[in-house]
Amino acid sequence: MSALKSQFEFENLLEEVGDFGKYQKRLITLFLIPSAALLPWFTMNILFLVFTPDHWCNVPEVSSSNLSIEIQRSIIAPADVASCFRYDLNYTELLNSGELYVRNGTPVVECDKGWQYDPTHFEETAASKWNMVCKDEHYPSFVMTLTNVGSIIGTPIYGTLSDKIGRKPVFFIVILVTAMTAISSVLMTNFTAFLVLRTINGSLMPSVFQLPFIILLEVVGPAMRTRLNGVSNAAWTFGLCLMPLVAYLSKHWVTFGLITSSTSVLMFCYWKFLPESPRWLIAQEKYSEAAVVLTRIAETNSKNIDPVELRLKIKKLGERIKKEDKMDEVKNTATDLVRYPNLRKKFLIVSFCWVADMFAYYGLQINVPNLGGNPFINFFILSAVEIPGLICSWYFMEKYGRRWTSVSFLILTGSSCLLVAIVPEGIPYVAIVCSLIGKFGASAAFMAVYQQSSELYPTTIRSIGMGMSGTFAGVANIVIPYVVFLAVIAKYIPFVIIGLVNLLAGISAILLPETLNAILPQTIQDAERFGRDQKYFSCNPRRTSIESLNEEQSPKLLNDEI
Repeated sequence: MSALKSQFEFENLLEEVGDFGKYQKRLITLFLIPSAALLPWFTMNILFLVFTPDHWCNVPEVSSSNLSIEIQRSIIAPADVASCFRYDLNYTELLNSGELYVRNGTPVVECDKGWQYDPTHFEETAASKWNMVCKDEHYPSFVMTLTNVGSIIGTPIYGTLSDKIGRKPVFFIVILVTAMTAISSVLMTNFTAFLVLRTINGSLMPSVFQLPFIILLEVVGPAMRTRLNGVSNAAWTFGLCLMPLVAYLSKHWVTFGLITSSTSVLMFCYWKFLPESPRWLIAQEKYSEAAVVLTRIAETNSKNIDPVELRLKIKKLGERIKKEDKMDEVKNTATDLVRYPNLRKKFLIVSFCWVADMFAYYGLQINVPNLGGNPFINFFILSAVEIPGLICSWYFMEKYGRRWTSVSFLILTGSSCLLVAIVPEGIPYVAIVCSLIGKFGASAAFMAVYQQSSELYPTTIRSIGMGMSGTFAGVANIVIPYVVFLAVIAKYIPFVIIGLVNLLAGISAILLPETLNAILPQTIQDAERFGRDQKYFSCNPRRTSIESLNEEQSPKLLNDEI
């Protein structure tokens, strides 16, 4: 029971110094919101960088003429194979004759002198620069896949580092690598170098999103955790909605890449402003540093505390955590996630939910070109629909709990995607409407699942746990670009795959324990015990304050001490 007491004591420490005062509000306003709003600019910009414009065969004598683009295409591109074939004609003779039409039955040949690209949306993208079309049309998917391969390699590394050397230094390491690789990749003239740099850059997601949230999560009280998640996701969505406008105004992939990637450099302004997590400092036996951070929080929140008494409480808490870990031979590594049965079950289910949600969120986003119409407007609408999704998720998480929120929205996402395969293709806008509903559900489910994972994993391996779940999602993301690529066979295939995975995840999420108003587990054993006494079909857990928890547990704790 000592572990339970240590778990409560840190929450009491937060209450003493202020668990949601001026200090936390300042961090949210000046750090979390700006950083979360800029994150999609240098983590999701790849979707526009490899955008494939409409294209047709290049015929030098025609492209150098004064003919309009419409007439040029009419005499070059056969209607049924317009992108990869041209009419087999002597175009010099055709232009000299003045008869600018092609007779029926004219043979066609493959493009042999490159391609012309429609400049309506972009003057140039990475896809048009390196001709990722026709026989090489899989390369945009390959680039995005390599980005996700990078996340599989990097996420567990950064997650482990975060739990070993601290949240703050790893955040700035991630930002440094982001700035270097993102900016240099768009300046490369060599395709192989571009691929390597984008792979390294991909190693930063989802760590670059997790770390700011974890830093704030560990200095606020239980009642504020959902609000924190909502603010973070809302800021992300706001940045995502602005990105197509930046792409539209940029017109060139290098300009767009430099603008969006350079924003990462602004993060270094937070070096002195950002604190280290006091939870992590206590877990690492850095009691003096934890006392400094907690004292600073108390002073900013206008709380009067006794520095000597605070240091004694911190040290006592740290010694208890250390003693428990030693007794249970806990190493606080990734292996602990599968070493203990209850923690293993939660880890596997949470990871599967991450996989399903990434299938829907990322898959529906990169499926935008297959929907037709203006890519900037489609991207904006699919991003903007996240806002009502986040609001609904926020409300339901506070009203009915995290578990049923994630279950409901995962099932909604899966059902909406499967609807595309059921409804006949002739009905207009079905794919677009179902994509909007799916993205709405995916964003809501992501917020709930993300909240669950941050609350189910203990402080000692929170970054490792979320990093490993992110790694599983990264494995899924490798497949997603090729799942979307299957739309060349039939447009409903990506929807069927995404829908089935989300339905299965929604069913499995029922087995996760509820974390609404629960105290964050501090140690492995805290996490292993958590949820064992919960009824799995209950909802709307009773709201309990820290004080009442201590009062309820005090007789048992007293007996333990005796």
